[in-house]
Amino acid sequence: MLYLSTYSIVAFDKELEEFGIAVQSRAFRAGAIVPHAKANVGAIASQAMANLSYGPKGLELLQEGLSAHETVQRLTAEDEQREHRQVAVIDSQGHIAQHTGTECLEWAGHKSGKNWAAQGNILVGREVLDAMGEAFEKSEGILAEKLMAALEAAQAAGGDRRGQQAGGILVVRPNAYFDGVYDRLVDVRVDDHPEPIKELRRLLGIALPSVHLLTTRLFLERQSPDRAHALLDRALAKDPQQPLLRLAWIGYLARTHKRSEALQEIERLLAKAGTDRESFKRYLKTNALFQPLHNDTEFQRLMQ
Repeated sequence: MLYLSTYSIVAFDKELEEFGIAVQSRAFRAGAIVPHAKANVGAIASQAMANLSYGPKGLELLQEGLSAHETVQRLTAEDEQREHRQVAVIDSQGHIAQHTGTECLEWAGHKSGKNWAAQGNILVGREVLDAMGEAFEKSEGILAEKLMAALEAAQAAGGDRRGQQAGGILVVRPNAYFDGVYDRLVDVRVDDHPEPIKELRRLLGIALPSVHLLTTRLFLERQSPDRAHALLDRALAKDPQQPLLRLAWIGYLARTHKRSEALQEIERLLAKAGTDRESFKRYLKTNALFQPLHNDTEFQRLMQ
């Protein structure tokens, strides 16, 4: 058992079928211990005097068909130390259940809204959870970005009253990488850092271009080009020359029958690619996102 005095938020994006968890704590490796999630099943945050079985056992119960409420009831009923535990669960229907034991160290409590659940212990006060929920609901972007905003707002409201040390963001999605059963779309952690939330923001910035590319492909395969365009507009406004975002834009153009624009973008991308040129060409030739171009003679010339 570990005492993970912390704050976290668990959330569900029904449209993209994503479950996500974000956490920060003055406890080493909190981002590796608190979050548990499985695509098509649910998400769990286990903290306070954490029972390390809650995560894996809770996911098993959800997969067996128990609801979030039934899962929390089962976990806590079998635990003699339940009044020292804090746990939150979201199931595959988006239902939420939370438990904050009466012996959790003050301030401790939980709060939930539509598709999100926030909880914490040894906080400066309830305002931390209020800030998390408000930021999650008002922030733009995909689930990982909304979770990041929630952590930043919680810290700005005072956060863990002992300070900062570790954190993490985990987001799962069915077939996250389109080539198997791997479901971890985002998995960034900071185990020991004086400003873990700032470091998480940096790491998430590295992870997001790949996530945006994958999400673009998902929207296009679901026949939602307007959603793909809006996603890329927002991402490219922040980082217009990011190569993975340029690849995503090429995919969008290819899938929306803008052949000449797509080919022009490919030529520009390869001209600036440097040592990544051959990797980009291989990706363009093999990824289904660009399939409408694969038999095009000009595309084949560019791939030589």
